[in-house]
Amino acid sequence: MKKKIKTLTKIVQQSDMNDSVAKYYNYGDANIIDWAQEAESVIRDIAEHVKEASHSKLLPTTRTEAYINITTLGDKMMCVKLNAEGLQIVGNVHDDKTRDSSINTRYETPYALLSDVCSSYVNSFGSSLVNALTALEQEHSQHRELEDVE
Repeated sequence: MKKKIKTLTKIVQQSDMNDSVAKYYNYGDANIIDWAQEAESVIRDIAEHVKEASHSKLLPTTRTEAYINITTLGDKMMCVKLNAEGLQIVGNVHDDKTRDSSINTRYETPYALLSDVCSSYVNSFGSSLVNALTALEQEHSQHRELEDVE
């Protein structure tokens, strides 16, 4: 009887371990970041406020990072590395990472990076915000006018 219990206990423990391993790998696979997709999201977010933003054609996207070429409204060119640590400028021209260093400033968002290096970004973003708020105000005014007519 004791031998049967030990065998059953071993089977249960092994089953629990297999479940844990499966859960770990399922969790890991589900949470892998698609850096090409992340870079595309950044590019879409900033496109209105820069002259150019695109994936690097020479520096490959990997499982841990992607590179984005940016030309600001002030004509400043840069290559930006995007990874789990954030964004950092790694080159002063497109497709260049010669400035890649552990001491580079890291930015949590592309907006923080652009705000730091390009005053024209701040102006562009501010104008865009004013335009959006003005449009919202006009929409709200029209809605009120329609309610008054009814």
